[in-house]
Amino acid sequence: MPLFDCVQVESQTKAGKPKTVMACPHCHARGIVEEISTRGVKFGAIPVLVSYICENGCKPARGERRHNDADATKRAYFEQYDLGKLREIEAQDIPYWYSRDRMMHAPEEQEEWGLLWRPYLRGVTHVHHLYTKRSLWAVAAFRAFLADLVSPESATPAAALWTILTTVSLTGTKMLREEKRAIQAGTYYLPSTFREIRISNGIEYNLFQLIKGIEEIDRVITKQPSVLISTQSATDLSAISANSVDYIFTDPPYSWKVQYGETNFVWEAWLGFDTTWHRDEIIVNEVRGKSEADWARMMCLALAECFRVLKPGRWLSLCYHDTSEGTWSLVQDLMAEVGFLVDRSDDALYIDASQKSRNQQTADKVTKRDLVINFRKPRLGETAAALALSGDEDEPAFLQGVRALVHDFLAAQPGATKDRVYDHVVSRLVRAGRMQAHDFESLLRQVADPIALDAAPARWYLKDAALVEDRAETQREDAAAASLSRFMRQWLTRHPGEEGVHYSDLFEHYVYAVHDKPRRTLAEWLPDYFYQTDEGTYRLPQTAEEAEAKAHGRTAGTNRRIKRYLALVESGQGVSERVSDATLAEWIRHAKRAGLYAAGVALYERGGLNVAGLSEEGQVGVEEDYATCVRLLARGQADKAAGSGGKKRARKSEQPELGL
Repeated sequence: MPLFDCVQVESQTKAGKPKTVMACPHCHARGIVEEISTRGVKFGAIPVLVSYICENGCKPARGERRHNDADATKRAYFEQYDLGKLREIEAQDIPYWYSRDRMMHAPEEQEEWGLLWRPYLRGVTHVHHLYTKRSLWAVAAFRAFLADLVSPESATPAAALWTILTTVSLTGTKMLREEKRAIQAGTYYLPSTFREIRISNGIEYNLFQLIKGIEEIDRVITKQPSVLISTQSATDLSAISANSVDYIFTDPPYSWKVQYGETNFVWEAWLGFDTTWHRDEIIVNEVRGKSEADWARMMCLALAECFRVLKPGRWLSLCYHDTSEGTWSLVQDLMAEVGFLVDRSDDALYIDASQKSRNQQTADKVTKRDLVINFRKPRLGETAAALALSGDEDEPAFLQGVRALVHDFLAAQPGATKDRVYDHVVSRLVRAGRMQAHDFESLLRQVADPIALDAAPARWYLKDAALVEDRAETQREDAAAASLSRFMRQWLTRHPGEEGVHYSDLFEHYVYAVHDKPRRTLAEWLPDYFYQTDEGTYRLPQTAEEAEAKAHGRTAGTNRRIKRYLALVESGQGVSERVSDATLAEWIRHAKRAGLYAAGVALYERGGLNVAGLSEEGQVGVEEDYATCVRLLARGQADKAAGSGGKKRARKSEQPELGL
């Protein structure tokens, strides 16, 4: 079964998460999802579709032939003419030069380069293996034309035509993915199904783009005749005089995570360039002997040159994002070592692309945008920055500081994704000169818990224990609740016929009588202390059991957890897989005891509870709790409807519908 014929079907992983798989169409027609693996393909490329464009007035002007076309004549033509022409090309020798270089050049270097991409290239050991015979022939013919026209190293404008070769030499490979119509940047990778383009179309399109680019450069140079476009090494900016640059924006290489030189190799091979320059590259596989120290040394040289050419008092913006906190600490120290002063503002700056891949949108990782940290060259006579870290800092104190940053950020922005928390922490630490290597994921989990939603990054919320440990905040809520309790007793004494106090009356008292207000709004913490009546007003706990239920909810933070969980469910974002059936059953029981009947019903009906996942005793218990919530909720609604006609209608509650 060619992969081209498979159908895309929505399925689920073992963990229950949705995913799109390629399935056998015959099985799928019978209601069976038989996934066809796209990895480890052993049979090579199988031509399955040919697309035609007529240049001589045919009707229709476009046409296709498939290997499995329902029309027997088209199937026969596909075998006779389409595959026949490909077999004819395969049998001939290409009359032009093309690169026969071994990937990463010399055989003795084969085990030293390409560690990151080799698993994704099935059987590709040489550059020409990346092409079909037809595409290889076309690229080689175009290169021969260029070689007769101008040298790639010529100083004439015509040499720019060689940039077209560098484009089609990649888009003309088997790396052009059929579903994306683009190659995967930054690596070498053979997709399961690929598209073979017409090389001449690519040449024509890129020639048009090249002309537009040259015209734009000409306009820039005309307006700014002093502009300098340089390709010299960042470690040697000798063409630029000291103290002459107004502003620098730099996006340095991300440590050894991206193999920049290796991804240039196909271009170098087609252009016939000397590839020994890679020994001077800042990024090379560690097995070549390159290490963090080499990266730091060359980065220091480049940053020192930036410092030299920048005018005193002017700024450098460093755009950077790496998952390695250790690399961030190196960047911090290098900037201080060469003499830069860091911007001390509190807000994290970043560059966030408006268009993202599906992986960037859904993956739960910390690198989703580029952080921007600003550094300033000291003015004349101003003291330069001292080295930020000596390595002798107290590690427990540093880790506690990171946890505090995470806690404060999530207290202000609950439900933030991991990448947002990471941006804030790294930005604050680097600008404070306190960045050290640490395990961000571990520290985050010590302070917060994730709620994972289907096809979306997890949202992070402070652990309930972390909130309880904030004694000052807890004391503020307790004091405010005590003030409201006194007010409620006095109000109910003056109004003996009322069961509870309306929210608006409580809010009015809260505004004027409570001066040291909690961070949370009144609507958020009020249900942690008081019960709602059937009319939507609030009353004090009437029994020791009711008081105990509220106290337990505050201590365990159960009310908060139920509230944020149901908010996510009601928003239509999906049901969290992290909350177990046992936890949901416990929450429903708590909702019954705490008088949160609407929440108990919502948890049972829409919270994702699988009753079969509980023990027999647990099943009976949760069914009884749910039935109690339904009965009491219905009775309250009926009482409210009956009472609205006979006595003064209660003012509409300003609380959320679920009583939370």
